[in-house]
Amino acid sequence: MTTQPSDPSDAATGSTDPPASSPEAVRHERWFLRRPDGVCGPYPARQIGRFLILGRLTEQDEISQDREFWVRIAERPHLIPEEVRLANTPGGKERLERARLREDERLRERRSRASEPFYREQRKGDRRCPENLETLSHRQLWAALLDRTPFPWRQWVQGPRPWILSGIALLLATGLLVWFALQQEITPAPDCNAPPGPSVNWNYCNKAGAALRGADLAGASLYDAHLSAARLERAQLADADLRYASLDRARLDGADLSRGQLTGADLRNARLRGTRLEDADLRHADLSGADLTDARLEGARLDRAIWIDGRICAAGSVGHCASSATD
Repeated sequence: MTTQPSDPSDAATGSTDPPASSPEAVRHERWFLRRPDGVCGPYPARQIGRFLILGRLTEQDEISQDREFWVRIAERPHLIPEEVRLANTPGGKERLERARLREDERLRERRSRASEPFYREQRKGDRRCPENLETLSHRQLWAALLDRTPFPWRQWVQGPRPWILSGIALLLATGLLVWFALQQEITPAPDCNAPPGPSVNWNYCNKAGAALRGADLAGASLYDAHLSAARLERAQLADADLRYASLDRARLDGADLSRGQLTGADLRNARLRGTRLEDADLRHADLSGADLTDARLEGARLDRAIWIDGRICAAGSVGHCASSATD
């Protein structure tokens, strides 16, 4: 049977029925569906709209009010919900998905009451058309999401777990505070009046111009110490901590700075003739204008240090100042 352009009832004249597009007329409309597997129905107009939202029908499916004259749903725009008509507009797809979720929730509620006698009697002789695999898959996915048991947040919060976790966090915080306090006790405060000697703590001390020729300062802590123009010829400074120390114009001829920590140290115009700097950490140190005649730099790290000629040593420079790519 071929599709007719319209239902003959549309051409009827003198009818007292309300116009086809009026809400009253639409509410009383009943439509049969013709699918490749047969005819089913009739369905109210609102149910046709739900089928379109859920994807069970498309606008190309055929409907009829008398099983004789068939038209495509697209020819009856009053049956097409706004969410379907505007699906291809900005934000339309999200709006359609929300409408599908809403209809799935309604369907789930109706099915939960299907065992009641009233609804069981109402559903005798199911008129629903068979669904394609895509529609079934979509509906089953939403059903699985809706049936998923939510996490019992209220029971979890009211139970013992939060208190246990809070106790563990409190213990960890207390442990960290105790550890920091012990570290402060283990690390003695700087003693700027202490005589020079191994492992002396002169952190932040002002020793500018100090006469320390041949002094044994192995392992000394001289972090950020002020040693400008100090006389340190032949001094023993192996393993000393000289990070960010000011050693500009200091005389370190023949001194032993092997394995010393000199990160960020200021060594501008310092004299380092014959100085031992094996395996010293000189990253970011400033050596501009320094005298490194016969200095031993095997294994010394010079990443991003300022070399005697003002060049910035490339990252990974060891034992010598490699030129960076930007030079």
